[in-house]
Amino acid sequence: MEFDLVRYSGEIVEFLCAETLEEIDYGILDLSYVRNVELRGILCFFEELLSMELKVNYFENSTGIFRVRVDGERLCYEEFGHVIEADSVECLKSQVLAENRIWYVFDETLARNVLWMF
Repeated sequence: MEFDLVRYSGEIVEFLCAETLEEIDYGILDLSYVRNVELRGILCFFEELLSMELKVNYFENSTGIFRVRVDGERLCYEEFGHVIEADSVECLKSQVLAENRIWYVFDETLARNVLWMF
């Protein structure tokens, strides 16, 4: 099945956010409200991608923050090859949000440890 991603770019950008990731994380994301079948298919596709990436983060991420890793004395946010680096969690968070990317803490305990380190 081929999707017209350009036609729904606004809806896709709106969907790719921390709130959506949180709903996926808690198992409460409901796309039944989306009446357009093509759009629902596209959003389901992105839901699956985010779900898989979140699962990988749970197993491989030691920071508790989605897409964030420690690299020496810097924090790095990496999304499909695009890397944002900073010296503190606050600075990294503001840079990530300024680029309209997802900032999501999935493990508060791990994230607290990172805050203490940086």
